[in-house]
Formats: sequence, C-alpha cells, structure tokens
Amino acid sequence: MKKAIDNYLNEHENEMMVALSGAIAIPSVKDPTTASSHAPFGKEVGRALEFMLKTAEGRRFTAENMENYVGRVRWGGDGTQYAVLTHVDVVPEGTGWSVPPFAGTIKDGRLYGRGSTDDKGPAIASIFALAAARAALQAQHIEPRNAIMLLFGTDEESGMVDFDYYFKKYGIPEAGFSPDGEFPIVNGEKGILNLQLVGHGVHGGILRHAEGGTRSNVVPQHAEAVLITDHDKMQRLQGLIERLPKDEFSVSTTLANGELKLDVEGVPAHASTPEKGRNAIGKLLQVLDAVHCLEGDESLQFLAREVGTEWTGHRVGVDFADEVSGVLTLNLGTLQIDHDNSTAVINIRYPIKVTSKQVTDQFVEKLLGTKIEFTVMSDSTPHYVDPDTPLIQTLQKAYTEYTGTEAKCFAIGGGTYARLIPGAVAFGPLFPGQPMTEHAPDEYIDVDSLLKATRIYAYAMAELLKG
Repeated sequence: MKKAIDNYLNEHENEMMVALSGAIAIPSVKDPTTASSHAPFGKEVGRALEFMLKTAEGRRFTAENMENYVGRVRWGGDGTQYAVLTHVDVVPEGTGWSVPPFAGTIKDGRLYGRGSTDDKGPAIASIFALAAARAALQAQHIEPRNAIMLLFGTDEESGMVDFDYYFKKYGIPEAGFSPDGEFPIVNGEKGILNLQLVGHGVHGGILRHAEGGTRSNVVPQHAEAVLITDHDKMQRLQGLIERLPKDEFSVSTTLANGELKLDVEGVPAHASTPEKGRNAIGKLLQVLDAVHCLEGDESLQFLAREVGTEWTGHRVGVDFADEVSGVLTLNLGTLQIDHDNSTAVINIRYPIKVTSKQVTDQFVEKLLGTKIEFTVMSDSTPHYVDPDTPLIQTLQKAYTEYTGTEAKCFAIGGGTYARLIPGAVAFGPLFPGQPMTEHAPDEYIDVDSLLKATRIYAYAMAELLKG
C-alpha cells in the first residue's frame, strides 16, 4: 500500500505544486461587493472554487459544485462516508510581504503565498492524496467499502456560512478530518467568541479618527489615528508620544496639513496564538490614553486600560484555563473611531471546559455603570472528540507509518471545519515545531513537508476506504 502511494505521488508531485501555485494566484478574499448567486462570497472566491473542481477533474474524479457554496468530490463505496474538509477562501494579504502574496513563489524549499498553509496547500494535497489512495487500492484489486468526500468550503475565514447551507441541505457526514491545523491530531478546539463594544465616538475632542485591523481573527499589524488641535499643542503631543516606551512596536508621528497623524506597526499573527504577535490597536490606544486623548469615551478607555496589548484577559477577569485545552486567549482585532461612534471587535478563544456565558458574564460585570454597548456577534462552542474512535486510530496509524513517532492528540485555539462534524478532527498540515505563518506576511508551506503530509493523507484515506 505504502509503496503504491509513494510511487503515485513521486510521479505527480510536480503537477501538484503547479496546481498549488495556480490556486494561490487567485486572490480569494471574501468580497461582498462582487457577490452574486454564482459566487455568494465574491467573484474571486468563486473562481478559486472552480479551480479546485477543475483540478479534481484533472485527476479523473467527478466534481460537483453545490450551488456555489461548497465543492464536492466523492470516491468509494456505500459504507461510511468520511469527509475531508478544506477551504478556498483566504484572509486579506495585509502588508509587509517580501514576495508577491498571490504568486505561489517557490524559494529555498518553501512555497510562499496567501493560502499556502491556510488552506489551499492542504486542499490541493487532498485531491492528489485521494488519487494516490485510489491508485493504491486499484493496484491491489481492493474494492472500497467506504467513501471519501472531499469538501471544499468557501467561507471558513468569515463565519462558515458555506457549510451551514450545505449541511442543512445535504446532511452532516458521520466523521472525517480537516487538514487545516497541526499534526499529529487535533481532537479539541476551543470555543470562539466575537464581542463588539460600541462607544460614543469623538465629539469635538482632539482625536478625530482612528482605525486598525482587518479581521477579528488576525492580530492587527497596523493602526492609525488623526489628532487635530492648535499647532503648538500638536507639537507638544508629538514630543510626548515620541518619548513614550515603544515596547517592540514601531510608533511614528507626522505633523502636516494641520493634523498630527499617529501610526503604529505591530506584528500580525493568528488570533488563536496572539502571544506570537504584537497588537497594533492595543498599543495605539495605550499611546492615546497616555497623552490624554481618549477623554469622553468610556469604551476606548476600557480597551486601552483593561485590554490593550494583553492577551490573557487577566485585567478583565476572564483568564480561564483547563487541563484539556489550556488558557483563554483574547485579541483586540478591529477598531473604527469616527464622529458618530467607536466600534471594536474582540476575538476570544475560550477553553473547552469553560462556557461562553462565564466569559460574557464577566464582561457584563466589568462594564456595569458604563454606557458601553456590548454585543455577542458570534459564538462557536468548543469541540472535542474521544481519542479512542476508529477514525483517530486510523489517522494515528497513518501518521506513525510515515514519521515513526507516536501520534498524540491535543487541543488548539484555532477554529477549523472539524468542529462542524461531531466526529471530525483536524489533521495537519503543520508538523511539530514548524512555525505558524498563516494570516501573516510571507505565509508559506515547506514543500517537502507538504509532500510528506500528502502521503500521510493518502495512506489514511486508503485505510478508511478499505474499512
């Protein structure tokens, strides 16, 4: 079995990398302005879905477009239907790239581009893995008892509306895996809570406008503010700001055209690992608070003093933890301040044994007596699968076969499609010790590691198909 899989992938690995570069070349960021019935999440996301389906057809599979929400490729028998869930949408590219974000550049053994790891690399890998599994079974004249369904989503980064639609219409698969996490096996995912805080806005104060962040699930790399007052006072503010501690951030000011512009550059990261980033919004608010430019807006003062650049939720009192999934994390993801109001979105990843009510109750208590409007925008409950299931045992066998190491289960703060299926887990593509570059500039996937992951997926699929 293993030899047949390796032979197939050795023969077709160049085609696989060409296909991945082609997928990355499509800037499939959700765009409501180009949405239509043919592309519910925007034109480029629709193009990316069609590209995946055509790639599967090139491997001699029948590919189905499920009303432009999900792509489906199924091969196998009538037994258990195992889903492999990936997605073609990506987060915005942001700034700070040393290579083009949508070119699929291969350099020094790495393939760079937005979506290379999250999640176009694994999506392309799943197609070639299923083709390799089919070739291996056919070489041994084995008829598959079960089936593999490759499901390509289109809205993973923005709310998973794609599979809400698909599962309501076509049903939820029995089990499966999502190659959108880490190896060995992610059998637990923290809850994901998005909270919106709305304040009074700026009414005649020095602060006229501020903004930062692109998505709540990304640690913001950039934030900026505009201050307007008399020239002498702006000069004094500029001097005060420039003397403040930078704390590993880039903080710069520009005094021109009757306004003082403040720019903060941080370090982006995935919101599930905010400790790996530097939150530019939090730093911007702390700087503005230090020079007394947040007077009159309780929400901004709360964010500056109780949240800021801190990611554990300790000051708010939500620093929960459990032995299964670790500590709660918090990310101040987006900020918009204008004359009418100030709006911020906080992304929280809470432990498996904690409820969202415990988190929101603490926020409510902390905000008592203020005029801050507090709203739960979304809440995705934690996900956990028992390690003793047949699916996990099969995945463990495949991982150990190709790595020679034990396939342990663990939990993450990220949210994958696996949480949508009670019996599903996340499985790769990153190996232990590899950096997480998704949602960051110069996102890349190590080519040899992706090829190794594809072999693991193929072996697992072949075993699941056999039953």
